[in-house]
Amino acid sequence: MRSLGNEGLVGSVLVLAALLVVVGCYHTPIDTSEEAQGPAPRRMPSPAQPAEPCACYEDSLTGGQIFTMYCGYCHNAPSLAERPFANYQNVAAHMRVRANLTGKEYAKLLAWLRRWHDVPTPHPPEEPSPKRFFFAQPIPELRPGEAEGRRQ
Repeated sequence: MRSLGNEGLVGSVLVLAALLVVVGCYHTPIDTSEEAQGPAPRRMPSPAQPAEPCACYEDSLTGGQIFTMYCGYCHNAPSLAERPFANYQNVAAHMRVRANLTGKEYAKLLAWLRRWHDVPTPHPPEEPSPKRFFFAQPIPELRPGEAEGRRQ
């Protein structure tokens, strides 16, 4: 009688485990639609939104939205005034691969951080004024043939 109780208990546990596996597999659908592409949460537009005039969804994002999406979600939106721009530039360079940022998103994020910290662009549209003047006039002392002729 005792062995029949153990067998019944083992059998009921196995049936319960099989039932849980079947129910668990039934309720975890695998999303293979086009909207499920990419690890980033807002990389692809929602099908409920109207079509945007931009060719790519990345083009419609601003640097602030990218900072909120990729930096704010994991790091609880650190205050930008806490650290200088050089720290954020270094962090953005290292987190680019881990956060799966595209080139456009990375450029927009850095442009937004530059604007927020009032850092000028690395290549300004206008050339800065020259600090030294270079004159295009020839210097005869530097020419080997003319310098010897004048000394005589």
